Amino acid sequence: MVDKLSIAMVTPELAPYARSGELAEAVAGLARFLARSGLEVSIFLPHYRRPEIESLNKTVIVEDLQVPVGEKKFPATVCRAEQGRYVLYLVDQPKYFHRDYIYGSPQGDYPDNAERFIFFNRAVCEFLAGTRLKFDLIHCHNWPASLVPMLLKSIFQKKPSLRKTACVLTIHNFSYQGEFQAESLSLTGLDWNYLNSHQLAFKGKFSFLKAGVLFADVVNTVSRTYRDEVLAHRPDICSFFSRKSKPLYSLRNGIDDEEWNPATDPHLPANFSQEDPSGKAVCKKQLQKDLQLSGGESLPLVAVVGYLTRLKGIDLVLKAAPSLLSSGCQLVVAGQGEEKYENALAELQTVHRGRLAFRPEFSAGLYHQVLAGADLLLMPSLEEPGGLTLMHGLRYGTVPVARATGGLRETVQPFSPGDGTGTGFVFEDYSEEAMLQAIQQALLTYASPELWQRVRANCLRADNSWSNLVRKYKLLYRKALNLNSGGNK
Repeated sequence: MVDKLSIAMVTPELAPYARSGELAEAVAGLARFLARSGLEVSIFLPHYRRPEIESLNKTVIVEDLQVPVGEKKFPATVCRAEQGRYVLYLVDQPKYFHRDYIYGSPQGDYPDNAERFIFFNRAVCEFLAGTRLKFDLIHCHNWPASLVPMLLKSIFQKKPSLRKTACVLTIHNFSYQGEFQAESLSLTGLDWNYLNSHQLAFKGKFSFLKAGVLFADVVNTVSRTYRDEVLAHRPDICSFFSRKSKPLYSLRNGIDDEEWNPATDPHLPANFSQEDPSGKAVCKKQLQKDLQLSGGESLPLVAVVGYLTRLKGIDLVLKAAPSLLSSGCQLVVAGQGEEKYENALAELQTVHRGRLAFRPEFSAGLYHQVLAGADLLLMPSLEEPGGLTLMHGLRYGTVPVARATGGLRETVQPFSPGDGTGTGFVFEDYSEEAMLQAIQQALLTYASPELWQRVRANCLRADNSWSNLVRKYKLLYRKALNLNSGGNK
């Protein structure tokens, strides 16, 4: 029975321990809700140098796991930490993971990322091959974990404990594929014959993501709209899939409605709910004070939250910021990312001090406080596979202004002043003009207290909980198990 399965998740990010964006929140929420539904869930994560990880009560399971990387072997320490509903396994090797960032600094990616994550994937497989633990299915997330299916079906295919283990790969964003120099393949221990256009080679490079797609039993992404966009507009990626032999499934992400609950959130200066939303005004007042924003509580406060990159539409935010501020708004941008965007936002903060606040950090407390205190959540993404941040904003009654792409298109229903339905404001074109027009529509609604209370109440009622999606993930797991055992369903 699917309800009795033992699941191992392999991921480079996990909230609240290591995050650069929505992946961390997605994996943590899915794991908790799967465990709550009766599955046994374990998570494998690199042991990064993070206070949240260092403070965990950990037990060393394996102290000197020898992990081949090319012609050398490096030791890994595997620690175990009980995390309530799931078990966390941390793979430690200071050479690879004791760094300030997960993938790279604001100046760029780490040049040895191929080696770092080959080590992580191989270490997980070596541990699983040598332990008494048995997992029915391994669920891998994004390119840094996508070599596990390939390793299981090649180097580890004869290991009794792994022979019947099915693999699911969830791709949270196809724009990050893990493409490295062809020579990197030698670090995996695989034969050079694998590096051909039908297998691991992609545009003359070794593609982690392609390896995961080809060798996983089932592959999915995080919204139906995003899947359709990828298959329609990315012919290079489309070639990885076929409707019969390797379809690309889509299951939306959800949110943990226990952690993201404005009625009980310990990060907030005041709690609030759909029944009593008055605490949101307190959250806004405190946020304005903390960010040293001036002008009064009546000004609409617009938030941009998340990783600062071109794909998130930060170029549009930078272009439109002067017009946005001149229309009477306050703006807060919270997040880390590419150096050029951090520098540009810091400069804008200097020019518009008191109206624009930039916080180059991504702490859980700040994230919750910004989403609870803001009136509007601006998400002008060039592409947005899932849109967890938008779901978090809805949960906190923060009205979205979003571009209609990927998961955002599925999550926001345009607000209609006539009948009072809808949860936000959307625009189609990726342009400053289209975004400012949508913002203007939102501001007109904000100026009408009755309409604003209606749209905010609609947001607070929106239900994007993982509990609505667990059954679908179990069906996906069942499909992977059947395919792995030789079935066709």
